[in-house]
Amino acid sequence: MASIKGSARQTTSVERKGEGVDVYMRMLRDGTVGIADLIALWSLEGRVFTVNEGTGTTASTFQAGALDLTEQDMHVVVPASVVIIPLEVGITFDLYGAALIVECCMQYGTGSVAGSGTARTPKSSNANSGLTSACTVTGACATGTAFTTVVGEIWHAGVPLGITIATVAQIRMEHTFRYRAVESGILQVVGPSQQLAIFASATAGFGFITLKYAELPASSI
Repeated sequence: MASIKGSARQTTSVERKGEGVDVYMRMLRDGTVGIADLIALWSLEGRVFTVNEGTGTTASTFQAGALDLTEQDMHVVVPASVVIIPLEVGITFDLYGAALIVECCMQYGTGSVAGSGTARTPKSSNANSGLTSACTVTGACATGTAFTTVVGEIWHAGVPLGITIATVAQIRMEHTFRYRAVESGILQVVGPSQQLAIFASATAGFGFITLKYAELPASSI
């Protein structure tokens, strides 16, 4: 009877070899062969990070008015050492404002700078891994700099109307907008040395943004 051996790696000493190098089959520590869902393996390794703008009962104040690419509601700087893959974005509005003008989008490119805002700390999917994100995340950027080059727009959603509504009517509208990479079947690689920006524009919007992304050494992609 044949015996299959692999390298038991889950959180520590997970090796990433160069292109074309022979490697042992990867297994979890209970012997499960590591050919399962790629995102699940990244999560166990601690390489998936979650960062929030607005938490609990404290909503973030989104930038008011029409979509302004200099006012990022979440801004991520990806350094030269890593790349990130946006896995999920959730935007929930507590309030839209008097006029129903709502746009949510996520872009990436170069030349974008976060303006006045609040630093946010991404949290690893596995706190036991000891991994921290190399990215710099800023929320509620009121006076940022737009991309000099937009490499791509990954996601766009919203309510494409500009009508005045009573406050009570807002409860009938869609309040949560969500992007999931697994639904598109595409893992969009951002970086190295690029920026990712998320916008949640409304006339007087308040709410919450949750971003989940995988972060990998630039040499491994």
